[in-house]
Amino acid sequence: MALELKPYPWNWATITAGDTYPAERWVESESDNTTTLVRVRIKIKDVDGATFATLDSNTTGITINAATAGAWDWTVESLTAPTDPGIYRMDMEWTDSAGVIFTEASGTWEILEQITN
Repeated sequence: MALELKPYPWNWATITAGDTYPAERWVESESDNTTTLVRVRIKIKDVDGATFATLDSNTTGITINAATAGAWDWTVESLTAPTDPGIYRMDMEWTDSAGVIFTEASGTWEILEQITN
């Protein structure tokens, strides 16, 4: 089996500025995962590299539902989209009980101009 370290492409659905992006549940059920899940983080940045949001299971925005080895389960909570239209970049990383940090997914999020404000 080849080692695959490239993050899963995860482009969020296009949304209008200020609207609410719905919660999304993730399940990682790999028989190779012999460790428990201890943390999940997502950072979202605008085109200039300024951070719009950091979601973190240790603080707010992400809930770990199950951390059992071989059966990780977490929810990215709903999020209000930025009020500035544009293309945002983000990635999601997890940390396991052995201290391994892995970028699970990365992608973009297109925010459209809000016309009705």
